[in-house]
This record gives sequence, C-alpha cells and structure tokens, in this order.
Amino acid sequence: MRKIIAYILYIIYLPKIIKESKRCDSLLTIYGHDISLNSFENLIKWLLKKDYYFISCYELFDYINGNLSDKKKYVWLSFDDGWKSNYNNVFPILKKYNIPATIFVATKGIEDGYFWFNKARYNRNSIFYKDIKELWEMPNQNRVEIIEKLEMKKDYRLTMNPDELKEITSSGLICWGNHTNDHVMSDKCKEDELKNEIFLCNEKIKQWTGKDSNFIYSYPNGNFDGNSERIVREMGFKMATTTEMDRTFKNTNPFSIPRTEFKEVSLKENILHIYNIWTPFFDKLKRTFNIQSKK
Repeated sequence: MRKIIAYILYIIYLPKIIKESKRCDSLLTIYGHDISLNSFENLIKWLLKKDYYFISCYELFDYINGNLSDKKKYVWLSFDDGWKSNYNNVFPILKKYNIPATIFVATKGIEDGYFWFNKARYNRNSIFYKDIKELWEMPNQNRVEIIEKLEMKKDYRLTMNPDELKEITSSGLICWGNHTNDHVMSDKCKEDELKNEIFLCNEKIKQWTGKDSNFIYSYPNGNFDGNSERIVREMGFKMATTTEMDRTFKNTNPFSIPRTEFKEVSLKENILHIYNIWTPFFDKLKRTFNIQSKK
C-alpha cells in the first residue's frame, strides 16, 4: 500500500520534482540511519542520473561561505549514529561510485554494540521501561539512571566496531562527525555534561581512526537550542546539523544546517522525502482530518 501511495504522489508531484531536481541556487543535504544496500544504491544511481555532484563536509563549509561554484547541483550525504549497515551496505556503494560522505558516530554505541535506545526497546517488559519519546524529553541524568537499570543480552551488535571505523577511514571518502559519546539530547544536558560527551566522542574517534571529529557536529535526534548551539560553537566546531527539513543555501546558519532523511522505502518515496514533499503532504492531511473531526 505504501508503495502505491508513493507512486501516486510521485505522479502528482512530478512537475515539482523536475523543478527541484534542476535547482542550482541551493544544495541537498540528505542523511540516513540504518539503510539497506539496494535502497541506498537506487537513490545514488538516481542522483547521478540527475547530474548531482557529491561533496564532502569541507566543501559544504566552503559552499555556505560562498567559496564553491554555484554552477553545479550539489548534494551532501551524512549518516547518523554508526550503524553496522554503514559498513556493510553504505561503504561498498560509496567506494563503488567514489562518493564522499560524513558519518556522525555516537561512540559508546561502538563500544557496546548497540545504542541506549536499542537497550530501552529491548526491555519493554521491564518494570523500569520508559517510552523512547519520554526518555528523549527528560533531563540527561534521569535518562542515564533509567538506562543503567536495564539489562542487555551479550554479543548483541547493531553497530560498527573500531576496526571497521579504521578501515573506512583508510578509503579517504569519510569525514567523521561528532554525535556525542552516548547519543545524548544536546538540549537536555547541563553544560558540563554536553561538553564531556562531545570531548569523549572526539577522543575515542581519534583513538580508533587517527582523525578528529571536531569539524562538524550533529545534534542527536535533532534536539538543540540556543545554549547547545553556543557550546558547540565555543568548542571549535565549524558547523552543526539538525533534522529540520529544508535545502541549504549560502546564507544558511552553519550551526543549524537542515537535512532531509532518506529511509528504507521505495525509490519514489525517497525522492519525495529528499525534496521535502512526503512529510508536508501528510502533515497537511493530518491537520485537515483534525479540523474535520472537530466539526
């Protein structure tokens, strides 16, 4: 059913898709999480067919600062967290097509083999269980205390390991970004907590790869506020990314760079996602239904 809906919307919005795919006044900033090889390669092949030029995070910085030609159609790829599929599925495609990308790593997940939200979901029947959305919204120390009470089975790996990070680094295609140590919500941390999380992340990535991760930061879950932005600036980062859906322009705030997400869905739906059509359409639909239900 979802594929059928995506197909219909693709046809309806085809003129907009064509228009968006020709724009050179801004660039696409696309990110993913845990993605399959086929889904990723299908999107890459489509973008290449449309004559997009893939850039690194350093070129993204140049673009925002007006130091990159505006005669090409640019796209910047990034991946959040450090999932195992980044090594198994994403990296082979990047090598195949010689495409640069940025991976934002939450380093505790690399050590443990899973992220705290995986542990929370694994313990749905525990008396200590809290819904993920509730954990996202509480002060960081409260979240830590709850997660520490939960158990996790051994040999449960959903993430890359340090050796895989090292191998990926040697390709020269990957820029490592900072995603904090424990995937904390930036706006739910005290200042010293957030600074320590960012510091630990950079130290571990540097130990595993020989590279710093202090050029670009990704606010985990997209959570940020003025205070967390200030901290990231003060710690020497040049850019930071959000999960706000929009294109990136030369006057975009480098510390609130928007990104549209591609997912484990059909190619047509992913095209609707990267051009910010899918979510606004269904948001409007939900608002319409809410209005109708009140009458």
